[in-house]
Formats: sequence, C-alpha cells, structure tokens
Amino acid sequence: MRGTKVYLAELRSGDAELLTDWQWDEAFMAGISYDVFHPFQMEDWEKMFENADSNEDFHFTIRKVSDDSLVGFISLNDVLFKNRSGELGIGIPAPENRGRGFGQEAIQLMLGYAFDHLGLHKVNLVVHSDNNGAIRLYEKLGFVKEGINRESFFDKGKFLDQICYGLLDREWRANK
Repeated sequence: MRGTKVYLAELRSGDAELLTDWQWDEAFMAGISYDVFHPFQMEDWEKMFENADSNEDFHFTIRKVSDDSLVGFISLNDVLFKNRSGELGIGIPAPENRGRGFGQEAIQLMLGYAFDHLGLHKVNLVVHSDNNGAIRLYEKLGFVKEGINRESFFDKGKFLDQICYGLLDREWRANK
C-alpha cells in the first residue's frame, strides 16, 4: 500500500529499536490509551508485529516513500469478520514526523485496505478528548463522532473523556 508520501510495510531490522527509543517522547505517550506502566522492550514491539497469520490484528509500519525511513506504525485491531468491523490505531512517535501529512495518508491507505481488501463495513477508533489535532484529522477523513466514554482516561492527575468515532464503508467511498 503506497501513497505519495508514505507506504505501509512490515517491521524491519532496527525498527523495534527505534520504536523503543521513540517511546520516551511525552507527547507521543500522552496519546496512548493503553495502561502503559512500563516501557516497551524491543521484544514487545516485535511481538506486536510477529503474528502474520492473525485474522484479527493487522500491523504495519509507516515508511517515507522518499527514503524508506520509519515514520511510525498503524494497525487494524479486533477485526470481526462476521460483523465486518475493526478498530484503527496509529502512532507517529518522532515529533519531527508529526503534522506533515504522513498520518493522514497512512490512515487513507489503511482504510483502503480495510474496506477494499478485507471487505469491512465499519472502522472504529477512540481518541482522547484533548487530542485536538487528531480529532480534526479524523473528522476531515469522514469519521463520525458516535459517543463519549466519560472520564475513562487518567493523565497528569485528571480524568479525560475518550471520544468514539466510526466510519462506514459507504461514507468513506463518498468522501474519497
């Protein structure tokens, strides 16, 4: 899956080490929803990508077309083929790679994979209520706000809401 700025690929030698180093960026970790109480080791990153036979979780690295360098990762998790749905996740750990359109193009590529290749009907995602840049991007891409999980994420001494978004196949096709 290739765009003009980025393409989606497998985990390559050295990627897990970069991701392990990048995880120390505070802005990146603030956007992670999972209970991360300890740093990920290289083996943790490798394990995330290793099950190529999974029909429930699809993980890709995001790489620059210009020089093949690693930008981040994107995933489609908890794919349910009976219900034809999955949950989108994305991470662009290095600050110098944020706000350059890499995430937008990677999401568009992943949505094409989800709807055209996997035949999904709906892609969901969850975002923290204070992640204004991500919210603007998701809405620009056509995601529809479906609900709020109130005070479900604890960060820096306070509880934040998480906003649930969804995008249907027909909505994505109408916005392409």
